[in-house]
Order: sequence, then structure tokens, then C-alpha cells
Amino acid sequence: MTSRELISDTLARRPTSRIPICDLAFWPETIERWKKEGLPESADIHEYFGLDRIFTYGPDNSPGFKEKTLEENETFAIYTDNFGNTLQRWKTKTAPPANIRYGATNMEEALNCLKRYNDIAVDRVDVAQIEEYKKAQKRGDFITVTPLEPAWFVIEHLLGFEKGLTAFMEYPDEVSRIMEQLADFSIAHLKWLIESKGIQFDGLWFFADLCYRNGMLFSPSVYRRIVQPIHRKYRQFCDENNLFFMLHCDGDVRNFIPLLIETGFDAIQPLEARAGNDVRELKRLYGNKITFFGNINADVIARGAQKEIVEEVTSKVNAAKKGGGYIYHIDHSVPPTVSFDNYCLLLKTLKEVMYF
Repeated sequence: MTSRELISDTLARRPTSRIPICDLAFWPETIERWKKEGLPESADIHEYFGLDRIFTYGPDNSPGFKEKTLEENETFAIYTDNFGNTLQRWKTKTAPPANIRYGATNMEEALNCLKRYNDIAVDRVDVAQIEEYKKAQKRGDFITVTPLEPAWFVIEHLLGFEKGLTAFMEYPDEVSRIMEQLADFSIAHLKWLIESKGIQFDGLWFFADLCYRNGMLFSPSVYRRIVQPIHRKYRQFCDENNLFFMLHCDGDVRNFIPLLIETGFDAIQPLEARAGNDVRELKRLYGNKITFFGNINADVIARGAQKEIVEEVTSKVNAAKKGGGYIYHIDHSVPPTVSFDNYCLLLKTLKEVMYF
């Protein structure tokens, strides 16, 4: 059974012999450490550990500003990106770029930025990604497309967290218009990829951290009134094209999950354990209404004793796999605090409990 078949069956609640075993991201420093601790130099991570493969195609949903380097030295580079933001990227460590200035400083500038989508053609394509897609399809990977989630566009790429979040309360009509136009452009582009380029996606996967360690970034009422209608538009697109609808969201998602079920999401990932999420409790509360994807605590895998690692894996997997609807994933990317031996123990334990 290919990764595509296994993950599709899991998301669809069809019977499978085992749960999928997926980790999407390893810090470069993690791989460097593991090579010193026993990982073969030329090893393919997925083949070496027997991981199921997920390929993500990232379409360009930006307003198309010209990227430009403003300052650069051996330590960092300051540049403007295709969203019009000014960022600082570190060269000496793995870390997200620091945002120095957002592309829009007020709602008027945000709406002006929105006008750019009227002039952007939907037929832009990344040739390199297309070639990687072909390889993934040949391997039997589960293939997802990751368009920009509209609320995350407002608060992460357009106005920033402070102005972006308050805009949902102060300018709800304008925020709705921004998200609607981005969605229309994004869906038109996805249709072009499917119909004109012949790409076959298995799932649409939003990456948007709409929660933080204490809960949702906005209230359930704001979500239902402003964001949910846009998400449901994507749900309809998924239904029309036979795609699963998935969300990556860091933070405490416990109060968000009922809304995601209501909207029609098929899966929630990565269920960050340090934010209070526990798949043992979530499975009891929501059963098979949504697929749980992750929640194995990276802190325990990094710092726990062997018996603690075994307990973390066995107790959560045994609870979550009941009735199907669970995919293994660590609760974030795999950090360099996780030793090679501890990760090997994690995988060994998983393979003892992954079967139904």
C-alpha cells in the first residue's frame, strides 16, 4: 500500500492495517546532529526510518511585489518579499525571518494591496515544483496543495498581528473583502493547475497558526461570522475536486476543534502538546468526527527517559487509533534537542503499536 492510499484511507475512515507514520520537517541542525550519532551520511530520511511520504505543493498566492535585497552581510540579509514586507533572515541559524515592516500599515494600504490581485494572472507556475510533484506522484506520495489561508494572510503577511487582529473587529467588512478576493484568486489558480496542468492533488492543506498557547486568536463568534464563510468556500472546492481538507495550526486548538468540525475540516495537525492538547482526551470527546494528526510531545522525546518515551507513544497511539482517524506526527518539526537514539526508540515503539 502506498503512502497515498494509506493516508487517504485513514482520512476517509476506511479500514487500514496500520496508522500512517509521518514527520514532515526536520531542522537542518537535527540532521547534522544525527549524522554524528549514527545516521548514514547519504541516508534518505523517509526510506531509512520507513516514514510515509507527504508532498506539499506551495502555490504562489502573493500580490506579486518585486523581491529585493536591501542589505546583506555574513550574518543576515534584509530584503523585501513578494508580499511587500521587509524581513531580516539570519544566515547562521535556523529561524523564521524577522518582520521589520509589513507591506501595509493601515487598512487603506491593505485595500490598495488587494487591488493587485485584479491584474495577476492565475496561470503562474513553479516549474521546479512541478518536477518534484511528478517524482512524488511516481513514488505514491500523498500529495497536498497548500494555498495561503486567508485569515493568516491578513495577520501574518499583510497587516501584522497587532493591526491584523484588531482589524477583524474594527474593519470586519474590509477584512471579509480581502479574504474573499484572495480566496477567489487562489481557487481560480488551483482550478487552472488541476484542469490545465493535470495535477492530481489528494488534499488541500492550510498552514495557519490561528491559535496560540492559551487558545484561539479570535473568538468563536468572529470565526463564524468572518472566517468560516471563506473556509466553507474552500470546503466546497475540495468537495468538487475530491480533496481532503486539512489544517495545520499550532497552539491550543481545543476550543477550535468543534468549529473545524462544523466547517468541514477532515484533519487537524500537529496538536502541540506543550499548549495543552492531548489526543487521548480529544479522541474521547470527538471520536471520529475529525482525524487527529500528531501530538507526540517533542519535549518528552528529547528529554524523557526511555520509559517516558515509550509511555508517551503507546498511551497516545493506542487511544487515538481506536476506530481509525489517527496519523502519527511529532507535535511540531523535529528539533535538534531530539537525539538519534531517542528518535530511533520513538520509531521502534511506534512500529510496535501502529497496527490495528
